[in-house]
Amino acid sequence: MTMQHAEANGITIAYGVRGSGPPLVLIMGYRLGSLAWPLAFIEALAERFTVVLFDNRGTGTSDKPTFGYEISNMARDVGGLLDHLKIARTHVLGYSMGGAIAQEFIRQFPDRVLGLVLCATTCGGPRAVYAPPSVVRVMRELDGLKPEEIARRIWEVTYSPGYLENHRDLAEDQMRREIAAPTPLHAADLQFQAFAEFDCSKALPNIKAPTLVLTGDLDRLVSPQNSKLIASHIPGASLVVIPRCGHRMMWEATDECIGFVTEFLSVSEERRENMASPVSQDGDDTLEDFVGLFTPAVDLFTDLPWMLAGAGIDTMTIARQSIYFAGKAQFGDGKPIILVPDFSNNLPFLLLSNWLKVLGYRPATTGLSVNMDDQSVTGLIGAVTQRIGRKAVLVAAASGVPFASAMAEAHKEWVSDIVVLNASRHPDMPSGIRSHFIASGWSLLLAMAALPQVLRNIQIELIEPSESP
Repeated sequence: MTMQHAEANGITIAYGVRGSGPPLVLIMGYRLGSLAWPLAFIEALAERFTVVLFDNRGTGTSDKPTFGYEISNMARDVGGLLDHLKIARTHVLGYSMGGAIAQEFIRQFPDRVLGLVLCATTCGGPRAVYAPPSVVRVMRELDGLKPEEIARRIWEVTYSPGYLENHRDLAEDQMRREIAAPTPLHAADLQFQAFAEFDCSKALPNIKAPTLVLTGDLDRLVSPQNSKLIASHIPGASLVVIPRCGHRMMWEATDECIGFVTEFLSVSEERRENMASPVSQDGDDTLEDFVGLFTPAVDLFTDLPWMLAGAGIDTMTIARQSIYFAGKAQFGDGKPIILVPDFSNNLPFLLLSNWLKVLGYRPATTGLSVNMDDQSVTGLIGAVTQRIGRKAVLVAAASGVPFASAMAEAHKEWVSDIVVLNASRHPDMPSGIRSHFIASGWSLLLAMAALPQVLRNIQIELIEPSESP
């Protein structure tokens, strides 16, 4: 398919159109572009629909900015593309993170959706079921890896074990298409951040479009329980659980998915109810709500000492637990953070480092025995920024500011900002480096509470290849 480009929502989006019939827009998931769709899936849909597929921002040949990856904004990307194509109303199919974008799209533009298909996705929020830590680390810890290594690492948790055992060649061919235009790390991080913070759960009962929810019963990344939750809250929604399939059910059971999707979107309203069993909508289980509300809070208090000790890191758990404590999820964007400790006590910074990792950043600590000419710190900053491809943020206690300032002054190509703990101002801040101050008495708890919001407001700055050490 020949891809074209359109200006939509302030960026350039690559898209393709195939087939004829009622429009159907396909929204791909985390860090994958439009080339990832199964070829047979596209060909079959194009026989019945005008299929519109595109590269989400950050993927394929669409723009890859360092901003604008909120699910709500990516839904506006879809709206802008449809405006460009002069498509007023369309069927929408979203896979994984694309399913989140589809839910947000229909929330913002309910009159533009003819029919909705949600595949292997979640509505987010306090009742969503998130992946275990071992799976999250596979999806998240990608820095320093080549595209082929990333793909093979991720498919271990997205395909079902049986599929990989029996169809390794097909998985390899699929991987080659997907990495033809690799997604840069900063875009993957920002998409992950957006998906972790997504919550459309309260909007589900307002969805009026006919809705089909598809999931694989062996999905380790987005539990089938999420699809059941979605289908139970969308009026009249139908749920299909495909046996022996993992997160990539459309690749593993392509023919079955084609049948369910084409039949559902093509049949009359009277026949929809015969396709799959609608999920009961007789009201929520009060006891289930109570247990679902407080269990994560109990888990947080149980796991906190281990997380601070560097064990049991579960980024998605932290993202959801912040919801239970009446706050908005605050997930990190993967920025490199260099911690310059208080030279009298390194322990709080080691604990702070583990906490920042939990929240989705990439921290490193310089250690106690540093000096202005310490080449190991220069090497650390250079190595971290080169591996991640972004400028670092230095975080220092007031006593460590002279050293942090000197390092930032010497390496402006690698450092964008300095955050100072326990100070409202400092006379030794270098020119050309943004500075931020967290006043009040320095304490670990203060930093844990205040630092993430400061870091969140610091926009990613990419380094040029020539600036790498």
